[in-house]
Amino acid sequence: MRSALPALLLAALLVTAGCAEVLGPSRPPSDQRAVDAVDRSLAATADVESYRFTFDGGAEASKDHEQVQLDVGGEGVVDVAGQRLNVTTRADDDTRRVYMTDEAAYRECATPWSGWGRENLSGSTEWLNYTPAGEQLALLDRTDVYWRGTETVDGTEAAVVVAYPTKDELRSVAEAQGTDVTDLANVNLQNATVTVWIAEETGLLLKARRDLEMKRRGATATVTVTFRFSGYDAPVNVTRPPFDEDDVWETEGCPGE
Repeated sequence: MRSALPALLLAALLVTAGCAEVLGPSRPPSDQRAVDAVDRSLAATADVESYRFTFDGGAEASKDHEQVQLDVGGEGVVDVAGQRLNVTTRADDDTRRVYMTDEAAYRECATPWSGWGRENLSGSTEWLNYTPAGEQLALLDRTDVYWRGTETVDGTEAAVVVAYPTKDELRSVAEAQGTDVTDLANVNLQNATVTVWIAEETGLLLKARRDLEMKRRGATATVTVTFRFSGYDAPVNVTRPPFDEDDVWETEGCPGE
């Protein structure tokens, strides 16, 4: 039982990147106003040369009288034109870095391992879709979307669009990125909601949130992660972390992952 809950939390957090199975209910057709907002954002984001983002949230799993929580957060900078990305992620007290080029993603391995894992990127997937803003829009482009009015985000008027992605839609985004979802086959994701806030004036993403509820081996987990986007087209400096090829594991990714 003590190993099952952390595993479920890990699975829940992986889902926020689009890699899990989903059992979605039948849905009504998209709202045209929501479709137009997403299309406008896709077009606007395709011309972006750089941006910054932060994220925060967490997961909670419970079974019988046991409960486990995990808080996550981080920040990143994306050089879209140069196809480079730097991210620092935090999960409770564990801090790790990610560096991505046009060919591969390098992830700092967790304790007790040292070094970095390398995962090759698929040449058939647009590089922007490996980044948080591009990934959110790639998912919305595959699912039905619904208009939820407008709200103000940090002083900017934004269209609010919500989606309830299905199993196939989430998997299609993950598989386009070359993500292996085999280990999550036994996770039953019962509810998935994706909400985005799109700037009315520019069409660019301001915020995105994923809310999920899932079950596995009698345990239940909920997860919420919110991304915030800023600094579009501002100058950025994305540099490679201080590691060399001797620090990179020959296996795909980090050991144990």
